[in-house]
Amino acid sequence: MWNTRLFQHIYVFYLFVFLLDVIYLFWSNASLYTTIGLLAIVMIVINFKEADRVFKILGIILLSAGGFFYFSSDISIVQIPSFFAGNIGLLFLLSMLPWMNSVVKAGRYNKLLQTLLGSNVKKMGDLYVRGEATMVSLAAFLNLSSATISQDLLKNQLKKSKTHVRNRFIAMSTLRGYSLALLWSPLEILLATSIFITNANYLEVLPWMLLVALLGFAFDSIIGKITFRNEVVEEVGTPTKLGASSKKKLMEFIVALVLFLMVVVFLTNVIQFNFLFAVTIALFPFAYIWALLLKRKRSFFQIGWPNWKRQTNHLHNFIVLLLTLSFFTETLNASPYLRYLQDPLVALEGHQVYIMLFIQATFLIMTLLGVHPIATMGIFGGVSELLLNAFPSVTLTILLASSAIATVPSAPYGLIVTLTSVGLKMNPYKIVLKNISYSLMCGFIGVLIAYCTLFLY
Repeated sequence: MWNTRLFQHIYVFYLFVFLLDVIYLFWSNASLYTTIGLLAIVMIVINFKEADRVFKILGIILLSAGGFFYFSSDISIVQIPSFFAGNIGLLFLLSMLPWMNSVVKAGRYNKLLQTLLGSNVKKMGDLYVRGEATMVSLAAFLNLSSATISQDLLKNQLKKSKTHVRNRFIAMSTLRGYSLALLWSPLEILLATSIFITNANYLEVLPWMLLVALLGFAFDSIIGKITFRNEVVEEVGTPTKLGASSKKKLMEFIVALVLFLMVVVFLTNVIQFNFLFAVTIALFPFAYIWALLLKRKRSFFQIGWPNWKRQTNHLHNFIVLLLTLSFFTETLNASPYLRYLQDPLVALEGHQVYIMLFIQATFLIMTLLGVHPIATMGIFGGVSELLLNAFPSVTLTILLASSAIATVPSAPYGLIVTLTSVGLKMNPYKIVLKNISYSLMCGFIGVLIAYCTLFLY
């Protein structure tokens, strides 16, 4: 279907829906919201066939469960369309992400990754630390492309190593470094969703998420160094060094990242936009101005325009997941069966550590079963009122975001694991086995940091 001329331009329809959602943020009209919901239903219908099998199954389960909750409640049928509109803002954010990636490519910052990884390293344990540090610093903007680029570079750099050692090294260092960057990146959808649920202040959350990432990096670097201490890196070609131009580019990249964070903080704290909307509307103007300063305006649009159209045209999986999840969450909140989901949390009332561990375990188990962390996040969003009675908003955000993001390297059907599996010709469950201990460790660090914040908020 997506090969037809009409559906090659479906991004126009999606953009129209996104703009209606923006209008609704400033003009809370019930009829407008119902219209957005009706258009969301149309989006599900036209995208369902194109979605991957696992997302189709999730969509059917969420719609079925939502339908069950609807019939168990006293909701009017007129209200149903509006129940599908809740996550349009998340789709808008996903649609805009390619613009930031495009300015990074236009400025050739992706080549910086090659220089950082390609410098002369003799011991694989040292390369592990360098590789993970590079991923943490660059994946915040480069996102998935940082992982695929670094994996290709490492495959070449370690091609003289034993295959099982090389694969283990790449599966550990790149996926773990990638997840550590997601913990604090304002472009990460799981972090944005957790803030969307709790309405926490990103500026208050950021230092704690950076602390989770820093501790996760410190512990995992030690683990990686010990694991690969007896392995050596045999030179392939002429080693590259980090020259003055590369250092300048790295500094430019860091300054740009800090400035973007400052823009988001300004929009959320001074202009009083919600975090999700602030990140979404800041993306294109910031990326465009960055490209102008780099004198890469033409490259920016040559790369960005087709990338944006492609990304927006192919939001099939997220459209099916997020919009059916919105319906499920809204009907669950209106259903008497909500108390069955609340019961485990009520039973643990007064035992905040147990609730935290329960949330962490739920994310990991659901991920291993093939359920996307956003879906699990949505379930907890359905009982957010109860959770916010037990935890301050900052604490709950840290808990939800770190527990969800910690599972990224261990998600057998996750995009990053799937790409790695294809690139390394490796069973995804073998990748999961190599990273599940990290997911547990990172999740525990998140729980520990979240618990410490209880005494401050």
